[in-house]
Amino acid sequence: MNVKQRICQRLESAERPILICHISPDGDALGAMLGLAIALHKLGKGADAVCQDPVPATYAFLPGADRVLARPGDGYDLVVSLDCSDLRRMGAPYQHLSAGEKSLPIVNIDHHVTNLNFGAINWVDTTAVATAEMVLELVEMMGVSPDVDLATCLLTGIVTDTRGFRTANTSAKVMAAVTRLMEAGANLARISEHVFSHRPLAAVRLWEQAFSETYLDGRILWSVITRGMRDRSNYEPDGDAGLVSFLSDVSEADIAVVFTEKDDGEIDVSMRANPGLDVSQVALSLGGGGHPQAAGCTLRMALQEAVNIVLSDLQAAWREQTGQ
Repeated sequence: MNVKQRICQRLESAERPILICHISPDGDALGAMLGLAIALHKLGKGADAVCQDPVPATYAFLPGADRVLARPGDGYDLVVSLDCSDLRRMGAPYQHLSAGEKSLPIVNIDHHVTNLNFGAINWVDTTAVATAEMVLELVEMMGVSPDVDLATCLLTGIVTDTRGFRTANTSAKVMAAVTRLMEAGANLARISEHVFSHRPLAAVRLWEQAFSETYLDGRILWSVITRGMRDRSNYEPDGDAGLVSFLSDVSEADIAVVFTEKDDGEIDVSMRANPGLDVSQVALSLGGGGHPQAAGCTLRMALQEAVNIVLSDLQAAWREQTGQ
């Protein structure tokens, strides 16, 4: 029995699984979690979808987004981690489980190269473009035919993590999965519009301030977002509003990084790299993780200290990888 069959068996035997995606969720984390929740509900399971942080406005259109819990309930018989590279990425929901529920086996489903294989069952497929792509395989193996809601969730995950099918790992296999999801009713144009074309005015005002604190250090472009910037722009979420992805398109840079000061004083570090470069190992060395071209970590230190440490490590990694 292979790992996918073992996971299907666990899911089919569970009556009340808890599904947890990573903190500061993106479209893949939410899409994979909500898509699997819909599939399990079709099988008569009382699955809860839980995330420490609120669903970003960008993804509020996802079916089931309004039912994502911030705190777990009780009576669970299985823990499923989705798109989390390590145990900490599940955040407070996992910590809030009862002692007995924490002893439950964890099914770890992820595609990050830095995944620490922390589950009782680990399916980590680094060739997958998105965890949502992996969930589609499971759903089909369990005999669940995607409807429009399930297909919308999973296609959103794929669209998000491929940056609209722009990443190098977007293959014919991926596009075949996309076709099946579209045939099930997912609207690619509508999903792309939500993911890439909707941004609140407060985010634009936040970016305006961050641009004045954006610097090019060799081939590394970096910026900071402070709590004061968020307050002045009335931007409520605890993130960078997608700024790091925008900066990664700058021609003069090979690596982009944004340091975001969170409400609790921690520093969220988001990194992006051009094809051929790997920032995931820098993130992993600092307690984070991710993909070679998209990774991050959270640091508990002063903002300037975080900037100094991360830029030094990224410069060293850039020199080693480029031979310059």
